[in-house]
Amino acid sequence: MGHKPHPSQFHKSRLKLHILCSGLILALPLALSFCGLEAFAGGGRHGVSNFKPVGPLSPKMKDGAALIHQMHRHAGALNDYSLIFETITFKEKETVSEKGRLYFKKPKLMRLEEIGEYKNGSVAVIGKDGKARAHAGGLVKFITLTMSADDKQLNAANGDRMLDSDFASLAALLERRLQEGNLARSTEVPAAYEGVEGQAYVLELYHQDNPEKVLKRIYVDPVSYLPLRWDDYDYKTPCSSTWSAVKVNPGLKDELFEL
Repeated sequence: MGHKPHPSQFHKSRLKLHILCSGLILALPLALSFCGLEAFAGGGRHGVSNFKPVGPLSPKMKDGAALIHQMHRHAGALNDYSLIFETITFKEKETVSEKGRLYFKKPKLMRLEEIGEYKNGSVAVIGKDGKARAHAGGLVKFITLTMSADDKQLNAANGDRMLDSDFASLAALLERRLQEGNLARSTEVPAAYEGVEGQAYVLELYHQDNPEKVLKRIYVDPVSYLPLRWDDYDYKTPCSSTWSAVKVNPGLKDELFEL
């Protein structure tokens, strides 16, 4: 017969399992990032050292305010959509790469599923009651947490909030930046750019005191006026974002936003 464990050993084992699960849950931050993705300038993915502020794409660019207004209007007209995002955030000593699915339905129902290596299996939703529910992947995928929709645990790797990751919120951010004194410029006609599928307008945000320093560069679809790629050079942790497989107004069910 084998040695029968002392009851205290069972207690210690349960305690270790509890600590393990708690640690995994606390590591939940899903790094949703509507900011982040693959950066493709020059044909390859940026490393930490070469994702640096850039100058204007072209000297022949017009005022970009009208393009921002178009982006906001078109995004606000969408009832629901789904997409795949890929993200890369350039931290001081490393890059954080992510991939996931994002679902949105008016007025503010959201679901994010991490499908890449980073936090694979993590899911977060914002439901009709305005609350967020989330669970990590792996061993603790059956443990769901309820929290405020702006809880920092839902922040992206670069600090952005899940609440701000829909297209209308992104366009509204650009509108606010104009109101705060920033300026925008855009290319006259859409064109093909390396690392962007199809043709796009290029929109740049800058400050009048330093027009040669690009703060944000966004590649905009000329038909849907949705962003295809979004580079943030003005963040503490610079990041680059792309979106693909966008399905507009597919008729998403409310049940998708329950967890």
